[in-house]
Amino acid sequence: MSQPPPPDRSHPGPEGPAAVGPPPVRHPTGFPAHPGQQPYPGQQLHPGQQPHPGPVLPPAHAVPYPPGHPFPPGYAVPWPPPGYDPADPLVTLPGEGLSGWFSRCSGALRRSWRLLVPVLALTHALPTFLLLLATVPLYPLPPLEPTAPGEPPPPLPDGYLGDLGVFLAAMIGLGCLLGFVEAVGWAAGTRVVARQAAGEPASVGDALAYGLRRAPVLWGWTVVYVLLMLVGFVLCYLPGLYVMAALSLFGPVLLFEGGAPLGRARQMFHARLGSVLGRMALVGFAASLASMVVAPIQVATVLFADPADAASLDGWNVAYAVGAALVAVPVALVYLVGLVVTYAEQRAHEGPVTAARLAGEIG
Repeated sequence: MSQPPPPDRSHPGPEGPAAVGPPPVRHPTGFPAHPGQQPYPGQQLHPGQQPHPGPVLPPAHAVPYPPGHPFPPGYAVPWPPPGYDPADPLVTLPGEGLSGWFSRCSGALRRSWRLLVPVLALTHALPTFLLLLATVPLYPLPPLEPTAPGEPPPPLPDGYLGDLGVFLAAMIGLGCLLGFVEAVGWAAGTRVVARQAAGEPASVGDALAYGLRRAPVLWGWTVVYVLLMLVGFVLCYLPGLYVMAALSLFGPVLLFEGGAPLGRARQMFHARLGSVLGRMALVGFAASLASMVVAPIQVATVLFADPADAASLDGWNVAYAVGAALVAVPVALVYLVGLVVTYAEQRAHEGPVTAARLAGEIG
């Protein structure tokens, strides 16, 4: 019986050369791979088969996205965000955190201290010194005669209550005058910081002229701010601390934006409570360290000065006035720079903003 002829392997087909070639590419489950499918690790490609290139996606930072609009979940957020400048000398970008805030504060101090020191010396240190010396002669002396244990206190001197009223009235009047002069310094210093950060010219005379123009409205809102704080401190103290922190940015808000600054400052505070509260706590701590310089003079005055000289311009009273005036400059410098940089950071969380734009807003 004759054998069937061997299959012809010279032509392609079910029994041609392909029948003896490498096995087809298969999925790990055993099913054949789809044509053009990317092979799995260790998987062999069929002769002539090209791996699937996969989708080509642009880098995340090359895709424009509307500023202020949240990015889709899982999408890489570009850095810097569109419209922001990471090299801006005044504005801390969202995501830079405390290190970026410290960097902007130190940069503002390095750029502007030469102008800020004379501005604050004229509007804070000198008025403080004059106020303290002016009120010393008006200080009402209480009874100084000691009494034996168990005996009633000596009667008040004649005219003591009238002298006390004059002293309190003088303190309130001179304090309001001091607040107005300090408002000139706050406005002038804020303008210096903003303009120098934007690379624009600034001078002491120009800054003081601007401060005089803006001082009345700034002083008026400051009076409202102080009264709200006093009411809060009377109401179990904690409401006063809340007012002091929640409305702390009202000065920069008024100078850069205008309008009703207290409500706007409160809105900023509650929008990023942790950020604003933390920055203001650091500013207050740094200012308190500077103010501790005069504490030894106060202690020495209580321990060594003669109570009968409390209403005379003796060495202790003059020394205290000088110390308080000298401390007023660094304390105001810390608060001024900290408030302006914190305000610029909160503006950046609301949308793109630059030092040049802030300088244009303040005028």
